[in-house]
Amino acid sequence: MNNLIQFLHKNFHYLLFIILQIIAIVLIYHSMNYPRFKISTMSKTITGPFYEARFSIKKHFNFEAENLNLVEQNMILLREQSRNFIFSDDSLVQIIDNHATSNRTRLYDYFYANVIHNTIHKKNNYLIIDKGAKDGVEIDMAVISPDGIVGVVNDVSEHFASIISLLHSDSRISAKVYPVNQLGNIIWEDGDPESALLLDIPQHILINVGDSVFTSGYSYVFPKDILIGTISEKKENSKSSFLTLKVKLSTQFNRLNTIFLVKNIYKTELDSLKSNFKNE
Repeated sequence: MNNLIQFLHKNFHYLLFIILQIIAIVLIYHSMNYPRFKISTMSKTITGPFYEARFSIKKHFNFEAENLNLVEQNMILLREQSRNFIFSDDSLVQIIDNHATSNRTRLYDYFYANVIHNTIHKKNNYLIIDKGAKDGVEIDMAVISPDGIVGVVNDVSEHFASIISLLHSDSRISAKVYPVNQLGNIIWEDGDPESALLLDIPQHILINVGDSVFTSGYSYVFPKDILIGTISEKKENSKSSFLTLKVKLSTQFNRLNTIFLVKNIYKTELDSLKSNFKNE
């Protein structure tokens, strides 16, 4: 206590000066516009970077939650599209099971995963995702992005899965061109991760640059009407009765982060039917 009293007594004039200076600055700030403006500007200059840094840190930690919320909203929209259901008003063909709701039966369901590895410049490109058998991933599941198709699952471990990308020499996707609804097949020739070729379109079919290309639905892997891309180039071949069509892919493979896996609920039943034809 004596030491405090001695300190205050010894530094009384300095402390009084500091207090009076603070009072003077406060009075000037509240009574005069220009000094108030200068002081406010100077304080913002000093504190601005700190607030910006705090916001950036907060945004970084909130980004994952915001991204997850967006992914879940996209998945809800995907699940409710009509292409995921078999519709029937005829009681003779209604399928009654735990997937059925009123006059519709769910055929496809979805869940999401994150891409942890991706190649786009090889002859046979592939992806690896952070979900595997324990999460319900199965071989031959279709893989799509919010922009279009990605590929097909070809191998699964307990915690991870690999995907044959559309950018693969063995990739072949059944497709159709709108608005003419002509069927064809999408293949990829190595070299350009933004384009593919559409085959088996006869030359007499009216196809225009800009026409959209979607999945046909004639494969139980991909649901119908998932965007593949648009016709970017059309050539007639004198040595063939088919057009040479180049497709600008809608999926940006160099920016894939989150993908959606498509589960065909009746895949086992369809596989059984398909195997009967193989044995003949």
